[in-house]
Amino acid sequence: MLDMLLRWYRRRFSDPQAVALLIILVVGFGIIYFFSDILAPLLIAIVLAYLLEWPTTKLQKMGVSRGLAAGGVIVMFGSIMFATIMFVVPTAWQQGVNLLTDLPNMLNRLHDFAATLPARYPALVDAGIIDLVAENLRSKLSGVADSVVKYSMASLMGVLTLAIYLILVPLMVFFLIKDKKQMIYAVRRILPRNRGLAGKVWLEMNQQITNYIRGKVVEIVIVTVATYLVFWVMGMRYSLLLAVLVGVAVLVPYIGAVLATVPVLFVALFQWGIGPISGPCLLPIWWCRG
Repeated sequence: MLDMLLRWYRRRFSDPQAVALLIILVVGFGIIYFFSDILAPLLIAIVLAYLLEWPTTKLQKMGVSRGLAAGGVIVMFGSIMFATIMFVVPTAWQQGVNLLTDLPNMLNRLHDFAATLPARYPALVDAGIIDLVAENLRSKLSGVADSVVKYSMASLMGVLTLAIYLILVPLMVFFLIKDKKQMIYAVRRILPRNRGLAGKVWLEMNQQITNYIRGKVVEIVIVTVATYLVFWVMGMRYSLLLAVLVGVAVLVPYIGAVLATVPVLFVALFQWGIGPISGPCLLPIWWCRG
């Protein structure tokens, strides 16, 4: 048994480059796992740096210095985010408050509709089960509403942390973009010498991560805007809030689309009832599912 393990070890780990790659991965994931709270601003800054590297490179090719290009791109990105927060967040927040306020009426109408099912389909639906499910649903959603309020109050305590992030993260993004080559060189100096395989893996991962982040951001924007326009044209309530939920849901393939369908379907049934209009409101979600 021991000889077999030794042969497996020599066969798998005889290459020093493979051992170096394994050590780098273990140490890297260990640092992220155990120090994720401390490294949160840095991780956010790295994601944003990936996102903003492309426009910075384009400006640099036009003759703009890298430092000036990085500063201009960050200022432009910050302006877009500020405008989005100022115009989107208050409206979405107010629609969320209105949704929580209307939730009891929605549950009552849902219960009234469900109460008619035993008479229509006596062999399939039991009235006692309908009452039990409705009561459980009320208690669950009431708990969710209370949790949202408590979380909102608790989040006010994190205003100082948010303020620090708003100052720290843009600075880190700026230096990550401006001094990208110097930082990569500094990281290489502390890596093992036999890092040829790790370098190849990093080049492939770097390109894939860049494409993924850019693609997801573009997808979120397109899905959110398209969903909002569809809901707005249909006159659907809480259109901006639901559009944001659908847009964010694309981060989780398939499961996110299913989860986003629940509030959209719930609001549509409450507003229009069961009819032809309830189906089209789900088209943006079905479209973004792939």
